[in-house]
Amino acid sequence: MARRVSVTDDEILEQFEMVDAPVRTAPEMAQELPIGQDGLRRRLKELEGEGRVVSRQVGARSVVWWKASIEASAAPES
Repeated sequence: MARRVSVTDDEILEQFEMVDAPVRTAPEMAQELPIGQDGLRRRLKELEGEGRVVSRQVGARSVVWWKASIEASAAPES
């Protein structure tokens, strides 16, 4: 039996609209959603595979995420 998804893709994508910042982190979004950080990271990676979000590692352990619809010129520099 398939496991019920408690958070929709749209709910995850809406997290990018809720702040006045070009990027979000999984821990930030997990505080706002009924899903743990590990589960959210898995979902974000799935969305990245579908071309809906983009990620970039910005430190030894930090990854930022943004919606793929952001123009390349507005994407964070590495």
